[in-house]
Amino acid sequence: MLRSLILFVTISIVPLTICAQTAVVTPAATATVTLNLIPIDTRLTTLDGLTYTQSGDEVKSYQDFHSIFDPLNDFEMERLIHHSESVFVTSKLVESAGLIGVVVGVAGLLTNSSNQIPWLITAAGGGVVFDIGTLFGADAQTSKFNAVQRYNRFAYGREQVLPQTTTDEKSMLPVAVPSFASTPSATMTPDNKGQVNAHQ
Repeated sequence: MLRSLILFVTISIVPLTICAQTAVVTPAATATVTLNLIPIDTRLTTLDGLTYTQSGDEVKSYQDFHSIFDPLNDFEMERLIHHSESVFVTSKLVESAGLIGVVVGVAGLLTNSSNQIPWLITAAGGGVVFDIGTLFGADAQTSKFNAVQRYNRFAYGREQVLPQTTTDEKSMLPVAVPSFASTPSATMTPDNKGQVNAHQ
């Protein structure tokens, strides 16, 4: 009788069996990027220098270039066009300072005939500063040209557009799908003889 009671208590307090969680890693599908890229035509003219057109429309402002380049999310292309834009602004500021120096120096030479050396130095210095500004401008044009050439490599299929990488580290972790399996509890019923019988 005591043995039957101990067996009954032991089976009654058996908890549900919880299976260990199994990490189910679903491999990410290979992302394909399809963009309708139109090549940019480059032309060299005597007055305007390098000009760029796309489908007959002139691409002139840096905003136009950003609207064309940004969908590709290419680091090198963005670096080139940003460098060109910043250097272009610097070149205009330096050229303006040099031009002001030239104008002031020439005006002094025309209005002051007694002592022209300071005005001559001012005009010459303004010319040198203006030339430095043109060097910055040439650097800006070179960076823009290289950015366009890199874009055309994508447009002509010589380079493949890579998919954008996720910036969320949590999305790169495997997803754990818990599965629970329960063991049916046993029901104890004593028979007429006082013995305990287990039923599922």
